[in-house]
Parts: sequence; structure tokens; C-alpha cells
Amino acid sequence: MHQFSIITPTYNRQQYLPRIYDCLTKQGDIDLEWVIVDDGSTDNTKEIVSRFGKDFEVKYVYQENAGKPTAMNYGLKLADSYVSVSLDSDDILCPHILREVWDYFNTETYRFENNCVCLAGLCQYENGDTIGKSFPKDYMVSDYINLIKNKNIIGDKCLFYSTDIFKENCYPTFKNEKNIAPGIVHNSVAFNHKTLYVNKIFAEKQFLADGLSNKNYWLMYPLGSELYYNETSISPYKLKLQIEHTGKYIFFARLNKKKDIYNNAKNKQLFVLGILYYFFYSFKLILKKFKILQDINNKIKRTLKYNKANRHKVIKNV
Repeated sequence: MHQFSIITPTYNRQQYLPRIYDCLTKQGDIDLEWVIVDDGSTDNTKEIVSRFGKDFEVKYVYQENAGKPTAMNYGLKLADSYVSVSLDSDDILCPHILREVWDYFNTETYRFENNCVCLAGLCQYENGDTIGKSFPKDYMVSDYINLIKNKNIIGDKCLFYSTDIFKENCYPTFKNEKNIAPGIVHNSVAFNHKTLYVNKIFAEKQFLADGLSNKNYWLMYPLGSELYYNETSISPYKLKLQIEHTGKYIFFARLNKKKDIYNNAKNKQLFVLGILYYFFYSFKLILKKFKILQDINNKIKRTLKYNKANRHKVIKNV
């Protein structure tokens, strides 16, 4: 059994894979495997992978294009390690970070410190700036719901899971939908387990123009969105999010032409308030569609800028 499994689902990203290989060679004395799941690429991904050296085990598998969740689940089945991490094809791990992560892990319990099943760190942009917010404390035990969502700790994070727990919480898949919010897995884990959060940079991320981060996957993948918002509409999510997510669950369930929306709702107590949010959310999307919000926002900014300039002129004349 390896110490780490680095799982990379990839689709037509041959030019970025050498960066990952290079970063993995800079991890020091660590026993790792790199699991590459080629999700139906039409470029030279297979050929590029065949050129990599033998500094560590590389497992390459090909599947017909089915999307990232299916590819991740395939990679998890192949993972043979204590700890696993999902590393997108355009991201890299910081040098020697696996050694630091391993120092938190106990091979006897198969858990991180404080019996946590996950270790979460920060990510940075290519220029070195931290992505999103840091955690409130440099070392703390909590979970995805109570910390990340309820306290609005925005920005991508890098999460290392005990492999057995990751395998137990695979990505849901839907026919004709090739992605789902990764939070669906973090949410599932949070209901039963704790995560250790540390304010250390674990990974560097890119956000490519054709990447999923730059697309509205909520509307692109409505079945997954319906599941996500239904699953996240209950306690311990804070009341505001319960109402919001109930409303969005209703929206996507209607979009998917589902029946028995009320009976299938996880949070029936807040269903009426969820309906009110549903109308608000629907109206908001309509405004966005016609770019009214953007036009209004730009007009307000111009007006405020004009008024501020005039105030300065008046003060100067006085």
C-alpha cells in the first residue's frame, strides 16, 4: 500500500500533465502513486504519459468520455494507499507538501490527528496570492458544513482524504451529466466525520478559460444541482442556507420536471419559505439572462462616480 494516491481525471489537457509529474518528483522521500484517468481525450494524452519516468508508479487508464465524477470514481477504485487527493490536470502540489501532510497521519488508525478523516489546506494562484479566505485559526478541527459553508470561507481548498473514507463517499453520477459540484462529497463526509484545517499552502491552481470553474455548472448539470441543494438544505447548515438551498432544490426539481417535489424534499419544515426563495431565485436568473443586473450595476457605478467627482469640484470651488 502506498502512502498517497494522486488522482487526476483529465480531458484533452496533455500540455499540463508534465507540470504535475514535475511537482510529484519534488515531494522527497514519499511513496506515492499517480492515478491518471483519461476521460476520452482526443489529443496525445496517452503518448505524453508513456514518456514519464519511473520515479513513482503511474497508473494510466482510459474511459469513454463520461465526465469528471465518473473518472474520479474510477480513479478511487484503483487507489491503493492510505491517503488520496484529487488533483486537477491544470493544478500542482507545492514541493515537499506530501511530507508535511504525512506528518499529520497515523497509519495505525488510518486517520489524521484528532481522529480526522480529512486534512484541508489552502491554495494559491500562480502569482503566489492565496485563493479566497484563510481559516479562522492556523490549526482547527471542524467540518465542511460548520466551517466552510456556515462561516463562508470562500475559495478553493486542497483536501487530503483517508482513502477508505473517500472510497465510501464517491461522486454521484447522472446520465447525460458530466459534472457535479465537488461539495457534494465534502458535504457527505461532514455529516459523519471531522476535518483538520491548517493555514498552509498545499497546492497551486490555475483557472483556465475552458475550465469547469468558469462555467455555470449548476444550470449545465441540473440533476446534480437538484441533489446537491436537497442534501444541503438541512441542519447543521445555518437557517439562511437551509431556506436558500430548499428554494434552489425546488427550482432544479421543477427544471428537471420532477414530481412529488414536496415529498422528496429533505427539509419539509422550511418548504414554504423555500418556495418564496424559489421565486426570488427564478427572477434573479431572468434578470441575469438579459444582463439587466449588470447594466443597472454599471449605471449605478457611473452615477456614484459622477456624483463623487461633482462633490470634489464643489468643495474645491468653495
